[in-house]
Amino acid sequence: MNQILLNGIDLNDLLNRICKVWGFVKYYHSNVSTCHVNWDSVLLRTLPLVESATTNNAFNDALDTMLSATGPMAIATTSFIDTFAPAMKRNRDWNWMSTPFLRTDVQIQLDTIKNNFRPHANCWYDQNPNEFTTSLAAPWGGHLMFGADSVLLRDTTYVTMPDKDHRLLEFFKCWNILRYFNPYNYVLDVSWDTTLYNYSVPISNITNGQDLANCYLKIATALNDAHVYGLTYSPNYQIPPGFYKPYLRLKYINSQYVVVNSLETGIYPGDAIISIDGLTTTQWEDSLKQYYSSGNISVLRRTMCQNMLGRMSYGTIESVVVEDSNGVNHTFNLNCIWPGTNFSFFYNTYYPADSLSTIRWTTMPCDIAYLNMANVPYADATGMYDSIRNKSAMILDLRNDCLAEGYLAPLMMAGNSKFSKLMFPDTTFPGSYYLEDEWIGMPGNPTPYTGLVILLIGEGSQSHVEYSSMVFEAMPNVIKVGSQTAGADGDVTWLRTSYDMRFGWTSMGVFYPNGDSTQRIGIVPDSVVYLTRSGVRHQRDEVLEKALYIAGCNLSTNDVKVLSPSIMVYPNPAQNELIITSTDKICSVVITNLVGETVYDNKHDAKHVQIDVAQLSAGLYLIKINGIVVKKFVKQ
Repeated sequence: MNQILLNGIDLNDLLNRICKVWGFVKYYHSNVSTCHVNWDSVLLRTLPLVESATTNNAFNDALDTMLSATGPMAIATTSFIDTFAPAMKRNRDWNWMSTPFLRTDVQIQLDTIKNNFRPHANCWYDQNPNEFTTSLAAPWGGHLMFGADSVLLRDTTYVTMPDKDHRLLEFFKCWNILRYFNPYNYVLDVSWDTTLYNYSVPISNITNGQDLANCYLKIATALNDAHVYGLTYSPNYQIPPGFYKPYLRLKYINSQYVVVNSLETGIYPGDAIISIDGLTTTQWEDSLKQYYSSGNISVLRRTMCQNMLGRMSYGTIESVVVEDSNGVNHTFNLNCIWPGTNFSFFYNTYYPADSLSTIRWTTMPCDIAYLNMANVPYADATGMYDSIRNKSAMILDLRNDCLAEGYLAPLMMAGNSKFSKLMFPDTTFPGSYYLEDEWIGMPGNPTPYTGLVILLIGEGSQSHVEYSSMVFEAMPNVIKVGSQTAGADGDVTWLRTSYDMRFGWTSMGVFYPNGDSTQRIGIVPDSVVYLTRSGVRHQRDEVLEKALYIAGCNLSTNDVKVLSPSIMVYPNPAQNELIITSTDKICSVVITNLVGETVYDNKHDAKHVQIDVAQLSAGLYLIKINGIVVKKFVKQ
């Protein structure tokens, strides 16, 4: 499709206008909004007329032809008073209808639709009554359902590339869905109208599936939403720069990308990445941020930590320059392999003091309760609370996940408290929303918690975890310690842009009771604490240490490792025999090599285990003990 000009209006403008007209009619016309017209087919018939138009009149003739396919608009017989507050109807902006580029007869038809619309059930979407059980194989998911918009393109782009008009149809569907049903359009860095203008022609010109997938990643990035990044993908195409990577995990610390876990010889926790394949980390940020939707800089850098070392091809050798603890740079040629061979290394929760990773709840020194909320199950809530409710302080670790706040918080609260407002789409009036207050707690709770509550938060705290923080913040005597959270909260919705490509976003707004938004802002800590390279190197959890200090306990987390089983693996390196000892019983030991092959798998019932490793090939091996604890050793 070539770029053309119509009296100073280029093809992007034409596609922009027809997209808006088509989407508005789809949701507001009495025949189209009830699916009495095959509206997808109408667009497919109209697009060639738009693409061949050489005058304003020819373009408006194409619009008139499209509008005539709707049939007559039902004329309203009752009056309607719009009582929605301005903030609840931000997505109903009709200024584009009054442009002089739209001919008078076209504007009259659009005004007739707008003035005679009355709220009603719409066939194109609905609330999802089973949002938490929706199959990933379904064409939709999340708080809203768009099943009627996901049945057209059953082609898998990896096999059959859709033609340009079908690609535009799917893009127009996505754009209009977000136009009317994204509660956070008003906080975008670039207006959603500009995104439509920027990507219509590129979508029509794309020739392969990888480029199409990349284009949707860029469109998703324009939504400034960490949820969008996680929900927009194709199983057939990689997210740049690729998912084959060496055995390194990174965190952004004090303006550097720092190694926090390493299975690469010569690279250690606390070392900093200086460059990768000749580009500095800042240059990698600049080149990749177009693909990573993130509401704030902490999420962008979290995503960079996950992806920056990735490559498109298995076995790629990349050159990585690393600065060690003495400030000396070293160059390593690292092999990029599929991370699925050691899933736990890349995706298990990272804690600077790794002994906390398997803790559910415990009592720390100074008689302070610590709860790792990622590990606390619902069933434990009551018994756990009975054991710790008399502690002077309670530290709730929300840096990664939270399972049981709905069970624990009511036990802790003195009464019923309002902790948030939720903004839901009004499915009878596209582009409109309504608010509902959220409450939690039990009136007359006989055993409320009266001590200090400290919440640990960080860039890994996202969505439900941020919501959990708001729950606990409704209590008195709460202090938040850590750093900026992701700023992506609320139920999510997704649909397919083709059979193998998904696109998703946050479809429900979440606000504090006073109306303050958390989107892109996240949960703001009362005490800002960041990790340091030295802390990572010595396995100190400086965020937890600050929480302990606030609670009146000035200890290094190196002093509280007694909370978890003490496990020793020796000799390391080993030649013939490997010995594992633990303060708790060892029930199982699994040893794998770096490509994920199991070389040892046995059950035990002892605190001291001896394993013959004489027949193993030289190299690095991983040990999983009792299904959770991971250690490593070198076979010589």
